[in-house]
Amino acid sequence: AGGVSFNLGDYNDVASRIIEFREKYPDGSLQQVKYELLEVPIYTKDKESGVVSQTAVRVYLAYTAAAYRTPDDLCPGQGTAWEPIPGPTQFTRDSEMQNAETAAWGRAIVAALAADTKKGIASRDEVQARRTDW
Repeated sequence: AGGVSFNLGDYNDVASRIIEFREKYPDGSLQQVKYELLEVPIYTKDKESGVVSQTAVRVYLAYTAAAYRTPDDLCPGQGTAWEPIPGPTQFTRDSEMQNAETAAWGRAIVAALAADTKKGIASRDEVQARRTDW
């Protein structure tokens, strides 16, 4: 759709990043920093009057994780991901927390310079989940 295509083979998925992290930092850990529900207003513009007004609210789960390379790591890598609630597909609905957590772990590992994403910051799972949006 829209002529956008991705070579998913170029993505280093989160499971692979976790393996790399463990190999480089056997005493490291992935930890939750926080999670929160965010209400994001949705605005629309009236075609006739041009007036912009809030017409809805979309709820997101935001999850922040830290990748500690050692138990006393003073500057762990941090990553945040958010997922809409409810999830937009049959694969993301009812697993929003798990999806956000996994994506945040992947970002935290990259922020700790413990793994690479190859091309782009999105995980393979995120790209697949969002392909219907394009």
